[in-house]
Amino acid sequence: MGGTELFGRASKYFRGYYIQLGTSITAGAGTKYGAITPSIVGKVLGLRAINGGFPGACAGLHKIPQMNPISLCSLVDAIISDDWSSQKNMGSEPNNKKFPQLTAAFPNVAYLGLEYGTNDFNYDRPIGVIGSETVETFIGGLSYSLRKLATTFPAARIFLITPSWFLTSDGRNTDDVPNGLGLFLKDYVSAMVQVAEQFHIPCLNFWRSLGVNASNYKSFLADGLHPPDLGAIRRGEAIGSFLTSTF
Repeated sequence: MGGTELFGRASKYFRGYYIQLGTSITAGAGTKYGAITPSIVGKVLGLRAINGGFPGACAGLHKIPQMNPISLCSLVDAIISDDWSSQKNMGSEPNNKKFPQLTAAFPNVAYLGLEYGTNDFNYDRPIGVIGSETVETFIGGLSYSLRKLATTFPAARIFLITPSWFLTSDGRNTDDVPNGLGLFLKDYVSAMVQVAEQFHIPCLNFWRSLGVNASNYKSFLADGLHPPDLGAIRRGEAIGSFLTSTF
């Protein structure tokens, strides 16, 4: 169908892209339709959607150096410079297909969602301090990326998406169990909210508002972390509703 889907009808006017950068949760790892969240949001907004989720990605540099090319700060550098040589050397065919899509779409990005924090918690990345752009930390990686994105794409409506509640890899409640640095998931969520306030952009707090918890998670998290089809749909509807009520 030509044009853009706008509430079930095709619009002949191209209005830009909704791009969502993030982790395996954004990418939809593990289920057939897990990657549809950005498409749901795009349909709500009447925009074409690009899923820029990369499994294992952090906001700043990764605990495993080989993963650094898909960190948010590295992706932002590649998007702005159009130099994807480091990313392509990772050799992942699904990822490689996304790089030219992002290059082509970003000049026309209308809404940009950044969904990080899950792997920063899981891989014991330091949180850092507000005002720092040291990409070795969570706050620094976010801040570095946001400054560059806002400078290069000033018309884009940028917002942050925090992690929702999930289980640790060994099945424990992240409300009660810290990571290897002694930090809780909620500490990364709080840091993300503070970064959003620093840059005067919206933050969708999924940890507080998505409604996924220890009592119902089996319906929304296939393995305690990644959303199945129902979870992906709930996330898409929640993001779409947030954007239409915020911007």
